[in-house]
Amino acid sequence: MTKTDYELFSDLSWRMNHLYRIIDKNGNSIPFKLNAVQQHVLDNLHNRNLCLKARQLGMSTFSVIYMLDKALFVPNSSCGIVSYSLEHAQHIFKRIIGHSLDTLYKDIQRAIPIKQRSAREIVFGNGSFIRVDTTLRGGTCRHVLVSEFGKTCARNPVKAEEVITGTLQSVPIDGTVIIESTGEGNEGYYADMVNQAVIHKNEDLSELEYKLFFFPWIAESTYKMQKRMNYEVELTDYFDKLETELNTTITQEQRNWYAFQRLTLGDKIRQEFPSTVSEAFISSSDAYYFQQGIEKAHKENRIINNNLYDALEPVYVAMDIGVNDLTVIVFFQVIHGEIRIIDYYKDNNKGADFYCKFLLNEKPYIYRTIYLPHDARKRDGVIVENTWQREFTKHFSHAGTHVVVLKKTDEAINISNAKIKLDRCVFNLLKTKELISYLSKFRKKWSEQYGKYLDEYYHDTSSHYAFGFIYAMQAVNKIEALGSTDNALEEHRKAVDARRNFI
Repeated sequence: MTKTDYELFSDLSWRMNHLYRIIDKNGNSIPFKLNAVQQHVLDNLHNRNLCLKARQLGMSTFSVIYMLDKALFVPNSSCGIVSYSLEHAQHIFKRIIGHSLDTLYKDIQRAIPIKQRSAREIVFGNGSFIRVDTTLRGGTCRHVLVSEFGKTCARNPVKAEEVITGTLQSVPIDGTVIIESTGEGNEGYYADMVNQAVIHKNEDLSELEYKLFFFPWIAESTYKMQKRMNYEVELTDYFDKLETELNTTITQEQRNWYAFQRLTLGDKIRQEFPSTVSEAFISSSDAYYFQQGIEKAHKENRIINNNLYDALEPVYVAMDIGVNDLTVIVFFQVIHGEIRIIDYYKDNNKGADFYCKFLLNEKPYIYRTIYLPHDARKRDGVIVENTWQREFTKHFSHAGTHVVVLKKTDEAINISNAKIKLDRCVFNLLKTKELISYLSKFRKKWSEQYGKYLDEYYHDTSSHYAFGFIYAMQAVNKIEALGSTDNALEEHRKAVDARRNFI
């Protein structure tokens, strides 16, 4: 039995597969047809949806067409699309929505006429509208698409917060939210939302909880290559491990394709073409100062659960002092060239006297030197030299502990020094897990004006942790300058081998 036209037009899946045209990557106008990934999402949409995907799976196009369909075939629908940049928003409006509207069947255009059309908004004769912008201030939309939200979180955290607290909160409980993006580092709302969805496992979700759709590169049938690629054993082990973890088979053609992409993208392949959810948020972007170094430490077994503290060796302390916000204290030892990060502590809105007593009573290490930063964030004229240094010297004079104020040096040089020394650091995971996490999130500031990351750090919570570590590495320079560095590399290697044999 053949469906009537009314039945066909009432079927969302049929409309998505038959009514719209898009421009492909070769610049050709072609009919839009749902691929397997897009069909799966359409058939399983929830009120709140997160789509984490590999590149070129068509989720952006699908989501835009879905919003357009809502506006056309559900009268009085208010639809909003939020993008990470105005240029991308205009691309969506012109290249996807505009082309689809201009190539619709004439009967549909006459039945649902366009009443108003601008660069950012289209109003239809059925009472619906669709709006595109970098944020949707001052309005309520029943259906919202947030495109490439990972980029917004990484580049403009303030705008990301506007999306979370403004745009998304205005969507009614029975409305629809689709947030689609690749991962862009492990910091920000998008990473947190995906991680929370992973914990829920898409089970017993309320209308306001987010359902996660994850599509690894393996899900795309065209990601394969006939030509045999030569690649290292490490990549073969990676494929074999994935087959076991994902209970799937990765063909030789798929392995060839991935190996070829890896030659071009390097470590960024995990962000652009992830195999697992956690892999999608591993960013090798230059925007993250310490991310690659932390990942390298994991690979080289320098982030371990063993107690690294050697009671026969002195302990050093370095601090990032925040009078009105976070103070972060890093405890470390330098043994045969190996920098052992044995502990850390953080608190806020406390004075020098509190931290002195805390170190003496709660962290009773044998301290050789306590390193204070060149300045404190000032409040009521308080400065390091005449307050913090004086208080620490007074409290630790009986213990023979030195108190040193680090000299003011260029921040870029200090960060570079810390990145280099990170290769020599070993972390006690049990005591420094939070510190490690925030170090990997420390990043550069994004400039919307210039469309790039600036050579200056972004000030947020992670920067306090980062500067506690940076000052510790600056202190290592002074520690090693005072002692002999002869055979330091050889002794470091011996220490590493000994520790490796121990664990």
